Amino acid sequence: MSRLALTEARFQANVLAGEPAIGDEIEGPDAAFRDRRLGIYRNAYRLRLAEVLGNDYGILRAYLGEEAFGRLANEYLAVHPSTFRNVRWFGGALAPFLTSAPRYAAHPELAELARFEWAMGEAFDAPDEAAATFEQVAAVPPPAWGGLRFAAHPSLRLLEMRTNAVAIWKALGDEGGQPPQAERLAQPLAWGIWRREYSPFFRSLAADEAWAAAAMAAGTSFGELCAGLCGWVRQEDAPARAAGLLRGWISEGWIAGLSVA
Repeated sequence: MSRLALTEARFQANVLAGEPAIGDEIEGPDAAFRDRRLGIYRNAYRLRLAEVLGNDYGILRAYLGEEAFGRLANEYLAVHPSTFRNVRWFGGALAPFLTSAPRYAAHPELAELARFEWAMGEAFDAPDEAAATFEQVAAVPPPAWGGLRFAAHPSLRLLEMRTNAVAIWKALGDEGGQPPQAERLAQPLAWGIWRREYSPFFRSLAADEAWAAAAMAAGTSFGELCAGLCGWVRQEDAPARAAGLLRGWISEGWIAGLSVA
């Protein structure tokens, strides 16, 4: 390792973990003075990452309050030091962290708020891709419909929530008001999140649509969707229900491509 590379590695180790090896290479009258100089960089590193986390999770930060969110950011950073060249992805493991850390696991709405906010950000940042049109669907010959498959738009995200985290998000975000008391839902509720033009959107999904949307995104054919929907509607009504869901997905831009086996 070259001298420069060794110095850089020691400096990084000090910033990330407080390793003292770089101290002898810092000018100053004594060890305490040198450590204070290095501390400027250690603190700036953590403050910058905490700021990034707060920007990515603005509603969660508002829900917890600045002090509690600052503590969360420090705890998350201790377990998940940044390994990304693009700091945009630093906060990607926050929801799993909130699920597993004992301090936060007792409040499942926190992890679900984080999941929802991260999915909204992913939808916004997803690659641009043209959505399928009604004309493309109409051009599929009737005999081919059974084998028709769909490619979900890159922005589409499907989440299942077990708390009223979305109601909390809406109260603090869209409405700027007092959030409701956190509570567990009697039944899980699915949500679809996607981007239309330059804005992310979301809506709740009925149980059959939640299943069908996940199946569509996994490459299930239209014929298989019809068969699967028989778990909710009569067999003779399944094609009409599947066609109605497809019409809505096309209208909302959930589908990016069509293919026929």
